[in-house]
Amino acid sequence: MDKKRHHYIPKAYLKSFCDSSGKVLVYRKDNPYKAIPLSPDNTGFHKYYYSQPRPEGGKDHNALEDCFSSIETKWPRIVNQLYRRENLNDSLVDIFGFMALQRARVPASRDAIEKMKAEEVKAKVRRLDAAGKLPPKPVGFEDLLDHVEVTIDPHQSIHAMVHVIRVTGHVLDRIGFFAIYNKTDVPFLTSDNPVIWFDPSVQDADLRPYVLQPNGPVVLLFPVSPSLIIYGDSSGRDRFASEGLGVADL
Repeated sequence: MDKKRHHYIPKAYLKSFCDSSGKVLVYRKDNPYKAIPLSPDNTGFHKYYYSQPRPEGGKDHNALEDCFSSIETKWPRIVNQLYRRENLNDSLVDIFGFMALQRARVPASRDAIEKMKAEEVKAKVRRLDAAGKLPPKPVGFEDLLDHVEVTIDPHQSIHAMVHVIRVTGHVLDRIGFFAIYNKTDVPFLTSDNPVIWFDPSVQDADLRPYVLQPNGPVVLLFPVSPSLIIYGDSSGRDRFASEGLGVADL
């Protein structure tokens, strides 16, 4: 059967953030003070979000979902091993694969790609207009191009996920990693864009996510549960290369 609900936040990931009733507390950006209790199955998805056109016609609703599931199924075991503080250096490829996929598959990434492609189309239209290669604008609508909206085929941002994953791999290569256990009374939160990296040398007011200097410092955050986070820091790259995943308490 065709898969209809395409989760961009895996249920296997969200289960670590559930309360005793099996619900995750969801906060919407348009009402951030109201908690909405939802099961992992009922949040973090769009209908047919990873569907692709078939060369012979029609759409394939399952191929990417099946591919993602092969990576997601390993995550609960990894989380349990992290809680037991076991040596996970043999599972680093699976951990990094899960993180890279989570960076690339979410709406925050795909929407940004489609927006950039739309701006490219607008810029090309303006160049054609400036070169006199477009029909004259109707009288009274001389600013028509300022109001054009461009919609990009979502299939284009699915293709671009490959590039995002490769870029994520280059960033991961620059970082040393720790599993940090939260011993405070303040729980870690997650979001629909759970993998974040940034340049820690930039002042907070000027900070932009995912913007890095060539060979500059990097910090990465990936919450695993309210009491556990994978923390990456470029200053720990050499130690990580020789000793593997570190462990620390916060």
